[in-house]
This record gives sequence, structure tokens and C-alpha cells, in this order.
Amino acid sequence: MSELFEMFPFAFGVLLGLTWTRVGGPRSRHLAWALSCIGLGAFATFASGEWRESALYFLFDIGLVAIVSIAVALGVAYWRSRHRSA
Repeated sequence: MSELFEMFPFAFGVLLGLTWTRVGGPRSRHLAWALSCIGLGAFATFASGEWRESALYFLFDIGLVAIVSIAVALGVAYWRSRHRSA
């Protein structure tokens, strides 16, 4: 069952990367993204139970959510620019 919980940061990052460009203006978008990364990464750490072993797992999962969401958002932006010009 714990293997399933290890997918949470990746799944949260993908969902966040697909949706965060649709939120408000630039300032509120960055704040919403940062708070979402912290909340979703912390939830992933709690759900997997890794927080019992070390608090550093919070940083790892928060960073993982952030990196995956940035990669997905950049990929979507690239895909949109390629398909808009075609």
C-alpha cells in the first residue's frame, strides 16, 4: 500500500502543473502555486507516513511536487505554442 502513496507527489505535481496557469493574475498565481505545493507535498508526506521517520521528507515531497508541476506547466506551454503555430 505504501507504494501507492509514493505516487501522490507526482500525481499532485501533474494536476497542479495542468491547472496553475488558469488562476488569477501573475502575483496571485505564484502565491497560489507556492501554497499548493506546500499543502500537497505535506499531505503526501502525511499520507505515506514518512513524517514518522524524518521531517526531511516534507522538504523532499514539497520539492517533488514543485519540480513536477513546473515541468508539466512548461511542457503544456511548449505544446500549446507548437500547436498554435501549426
